[in-house]
Amino acid sequence: MQQSTYNRIKFNTTGKTRNSDDFINHLRSIKRYVLKRNIKRFILVIDNASFHVSKKSTNYIKSQSEWLTAVYLPKRSPFLNPVETKINRNLKKDICANYCYETKENLLCSVRKYLRRMGCWPKI
Repeated sequence: MQQSTYNRIKFNTTGKTRNSDDFINHLRSIKRYVLKRNIKRFILVIDNASFHVSKKSTNYIKSQSEWLTAVYLPKRSPFLNPVETKINRNLKKDICANYCYETKENLLCSVRKYLRRMGCWPKI
């Protein structure tokens, strides 16, 4: 019996905006990665954020069907999204709940420290 090996590849791109153009640029960086490493098929699991399901993003994904398969998580199912269950839930509980930050910068500093400590976002 032959076993398949799945690699999980993390592409960390951050920015102030979240829109279809940013998402498509992110997909283009994934495509460069795929082509450079001669990967035949890339499976992308994404949630239903508006910029993931916009007409522009959907059309781009369809046009990349030779190398890209998009699997959309069902709506309202955070338990299927590891970011929601492992990071956001604990971040909200440990950093945001019952705390009052004087400035936005203080909140951001606390979030960055927390994510670094948890090993979720070492480069920020």
